[in-house]
Amino acid sequence: MKALQRDKDRRSLAEWLFLFFFFPAVAAFYVIYKYPEWVLPAGTDPRVFYLFGKNPGFWYATVYTALVVGTCAWVLWTGRNRYQWTPKKKPLSRYQRWKFTSILLSQAIAFYLLPFIVPGLVQPGGFWNDSLKPANKAAHVYVWPAFQSWGLAIYLFVAIPIVVWFFGKRYCSWFCSCGNLAEAVGVLPWGAKWVRRYTPRGPVAKKLEVLQLWLLVFAMFFGVMLFLDGMHLFRAPNLLAALRSTQDLILDFAFGAIIGVGAYPVLGTRIWCRYGCPLAQGMKLVGSFTRSRFAVVPNEKCKGLGLCTQVCPMGIDVASYAHRDKKPIMVSFGLDKEACIGCGGCIDVCPVGALSFAPIGRAGHAVVAKMDFQETISLRQRA
Repeated sequence: MKALQRDKDRRSLAEWLFLFFFFPAVAAFYVIYKYPEWVLPAGTDPRVFYLFGKNPGFWYATVYTALVVGTCAWVLWTGRNRYQWTPKKKPLSRYQRWKFTSILLSQAIAFYLLPFIVPGLVQPGGFWNDSLKPANKAAHVYVWPAFQSWGLAIYLFVAIPIVVWFFGKRYCSWFCSCGNLAEAVGVLPWGAKWVRRYTPRGPVAKKLEVLQLWLLVFAMFFGVMLFLDGMHLFRAPNLLAALRSTQDLILDFAFGAIIGVGAYPVLGTRIWCRYGCPLAQGMKLVGSFTRSRFAVVPNEKCKGLGLCTQVCPMGIDVASYAHRDKKPIMVSFGLDKEACIGCGGCIDVCPVGALSFAPIGRAGHAVVAKMDFQETISLRQRA
């Protein structure tokens, strides 16, 4: 069985051809979009890259949205459980139906219609006549823009922590524009294979998650500096310029764009969400410190198949909480232990129904088995 799965997971000629063009295409596009001055002669108008009068950001969002919305529509239309590997798949669960509906609507409306279509319809010169404007390098997932906007500050530092308390990091798998692409690609045939085979797992991969904490620290420091500068309490243009260059080049361009999307086929679809995104790290810290009620709860049905671990795009060893030494141990986990995004893949892939989410607003129950398995102790987590 495992040999058959390995054969199925080998890259086909079509996939190798795709990758041959995919990697340079991603790098080339992001250079043109974010740093056109790198490839244009001095003094050249960057609008030479505006296809039919629309800037590269519009076309990127169009392709991005088409992929996300198209995949979600396919999942919802076929109504099949795309986390299962068997040819005959069970019906799509209610949770997954709501999740993919949320992804479809949020991507189509919040991240495409409102920022790209509506402004274009009312701009001077008409829809197909974009004025010159730089690429957006201030996405809210970088956190520091909240120090320049009261509305965004309330959204990131008040609204999202409340959501994390009840729903965990489902923001990452139900709504986030970065997560929308990762979630959509992760259920396509190649994408599911990339998650299974290439998502970093094990102790070393787990320890490397601290990188995201340092990126959050950088984002918060940069934000404080911008706030003080805006309040005219502190001015250090050279330092601010250096921080902004670091943010734009390293965090936004290299990690958020080139690696965040380009590394899907070699490091899985959630490499940015797990190691890069400052907002995701902030949500995990909020969940840990506030003792969030979010939890994944195993039960006594677990057979130790390990499919849950293999399907997790965040590299979580889900099976270790449900099974040990050929016995179910039923230890639930949440943001106090893992960076779980609540995608539900581990729940839907399990053929015996051994996993579930804790009811919203209530902590899950865990059964911790002694090493000799002579008795079990039931306890309530985070009472």
